[in-house]
Amino acid sequence: MRALLAVAVAVVTGAGAQTSGSRPSAPLPSPPPPSPSALTLPQLQELARKNDPRTGMARAQLEGAQGKRDETYWAWFPTFQTQIGFGGPTPEMKLNHGPGHPSSLLDVTEGSRCWFCGTLGVGIASSVSVTLPIYTFGKLQQGKLATDHLVGAMTALLQKASDQATFDVTRAYWGYQTARGAHDSVVDVRKKLEEAKKRAQKLLAEESDQISKADAMKLDYLAEEIEAQTAGAEKGAALAFIAIRLLIGAGPDDNIVVAEEKLPPPPAQPDEEQVVRRALTTRPEARAALEQVGARRALVEVEKAKLYPDFAIVGGATLNITTSAESPNTVFAYNPYNTQSAFVALGMQATFDIPQKLARVRQAEAQLNDALAQQRGAEQLVRLELRQALGDLQEARVRAERYTNQAAIGKQLAVQASLSFDSGLGDARELLEGTLLWQRAEGERFKALFDAQIAWASVQKASGGL
Repeated sequence: MRALLAVAVAVVTGAGAQTSGSRPSAPLPSPPPPSPSALTLPQLQELARKNDPRTGMARAQLEGAQGKRDETYWAWFPTFQTQIGFGGPTPEMKLNHGPGHPSSLLDVTEGSRCWFCGTLGVGIASSVSVTLPIYTFGKLQQGKLATDHLVGAMTALLQKASDQATFDVTRAYWGYQTARGAHDSVVDVRKKLEEAKKRAQKLLAEESDQISKADAMKLDYLAEEIEAQTAGAEKGAALAFIAIRLLIGAGPDDNIVVAEEKLPPPPAQPDEEQVVRRALTTRPEARAALEQVGARRALVEVEKAKLYPDFAIVGGATLNITTSAESPNTVFAYNPYNTQSAFVALGMQATFDIPQKLARVRQAEAQLNDALAQQRGAEQLVRLELRQALGDLQEARVRAERYTNQAAIGKQLAVQASLSFDSGLGDARELLEGTLLWQRAEGERFKALFDAQIAWASVQKASGGL
């Protein structure tokens, strides 16, 4: 319950007269800055969905899941491994080109046998290998499917965070409106009590038999009770306003104005079966549990596929250059200093840790069974929350109808007692009882209307409608 925070702004503008030949008049005051437009409930809900920290964390988790999915989708892309080395100094390796010694072409000169003799150089070594998977017995396909379900689950959890932020700001908004309406009711009751107290003081001064000192004290007691309830409502109003500011991400210096709206009558009771069917298909928790089951099924297939090898196209190239070494003119010589080679082949990769792989399959199946149990629990939780929300709405509808009738009857009793008291035909006790009944019924009516709006928001949240 929040009391109405009335803000009065007085703007005074004027210009002094300027006489000819005299000093100029004072400059006109700058106009006040325009007041911000009042925020309605849909605008507050949109701001909460955008700025609430819980939705920000859920969006970050969704982006992480999307990045994991993109990584899995590009798993078919060739894997490149490149190594490049540069070093020196390298010793001189000159071949012996002496005549009549063909075998000496594979030998080096006397000067090349010394590490630091001759002309030193540098060496460059580079190698590139490429692996392109072509068949993995379903590992890539099931991995893609698992990450698709992961993104679906994170999307559902983002909607859950958005629904919770929407529900919280809706609750704070209607609490603020309830305080405003209760404040107006308190003002009416306070006005009638002030009139009754003045009348009572006048009758006591006249020593009238219409009222006693005890009756006058009871009027004072009721006035103090209303002032105490007003203080509690103002405290709740300030708390609800702070909650609105926090939920919409308003800064400390931001001027926030909430639109004024009367509490509407309770909405009609929806059909339970229809709402349950909708909740089981659109509720974020139910969709997240369903996506989790799909991801676990795909991971089970991935673990089973790991029992089989992977086939891929493998290629590579090597290039080694040494500036201070010569290359023999024969392919039969071992020459690690200057080489160029390339190859392409069909490769297979497999490991034979079969017992460990079977154990991982059992672990994945256990996680799948856990996800299935969580899915059943999520469906039961959806039904329970929806049943509770529908029951709260039905109760609030009945209470709102009854307390509205009570408030109308109490107001009539208070008005009649006030007229009788003012005319001298009634006593203060009737006025006190009528005012008490009116004040109690008004408070319960506002509470019932507030509970009806919160119950309706709970029904929408429980059915995935927020």
